[in-house]
Amino acid sequence: MGYVDSLMGKNEQILIVERKHWITLLMSILINLFLVIVLLALYSVLGTFAAGNPNLGFLGSLRVILLFALLFPVGRVGWDLVQWEAEQYLVTNRRVMQTAGIVNKKTSDSSLEKVNDVVLTQSVLGRVLGYGDLEIVTGSDVGINLLKRLANPIKFKTTMLDAKAAMHDPDIEDLRPREVPVTGGLLGVKPKAASGADDDDPLKRIAELDNLRKSGAISDAEYQSAKAKLLSKI
Repeated sequence: MGYVDSLMGKNEQILIVERKHWITLLMSILINLFLVIVLLALYSVLGTFAAGNPNLGFLGSLRVILLFALLFPVGRVGWDLVQWEAEQYLVTNRRVMQTAGIVNKKTSDSSLEKVNDVVLTQSVLGRVLGYGDLEIVTGSDVGINLLKRLANPIKFKTTMLDAKAAMHDPDIEDLRPREVPVTGGLLGVKPKAASGADDDDPLKRIAELDNLRKSGAISDAEYQSAKAKLLSKI
C-alpha cells in the first residue's frame, strides 16, 4: 500500500480498506470460460477432420490459430483480476477515498465533513455473500457518491459514520487502526485521556451531542451511535 500511504496527510490514519466483492469478476470469468470451451471444441473438431482428410493441410494451420486465440480469454480474466486488485475503497479519520488504476492511477475522495447521509442497498444474495451498494450523499456532485457491489458494506458504513462522529466530538473516542489487512481493516477504539471530571460525565456528553444534532451538525444516526456508546459507560 505504498501508493495509498503517500496520499495520507499529517496525522491521517487509515481505518478500513475494502474492495469490490469478488462477484464482480464472476461475469468476466463465465464469459471467458465459455470462449475457452468453444475454442477447445473447435480445435478438437478440426483435429478430427484433419485426421480423416490428410489433403486438407490448412486445417492444421487453423488449429494453431485457435491455440493462440486461447490466450485472449485467459489474458482477459487475468487483466480483470489485476484491475480488481488495484481498485480500493478506504476510510480514514478525515475522508473516504477511492483509488483505481494499474499504471495510470486515479484517486477521488470526499471529506467526512461533507457526508450528509449514507444509503445501503443489499439484495438477498448480497446479504448472503456479504456485498451491497453504498450511496454516499454529500453536498457536492464531485467525489465518491456510489460504491457498487462493495464487500463488507455494513462494516464500511459504520466505520465511516463513527469516524465522522469522532471528528465532530473528538472527546467521545479516538479512532485508531490496529491492523489494515489487504482485503479489509480492523477498527480499534481507544478512549482519549480525560481532561477533567466534567468531561467524563456521559450524561453531559449526551446533552452536548443532542445540541449538535438539533443544530444539524451531526445526523440522527451519528447521535444514536455516540449516545449508545456513552450509555454503555454508565
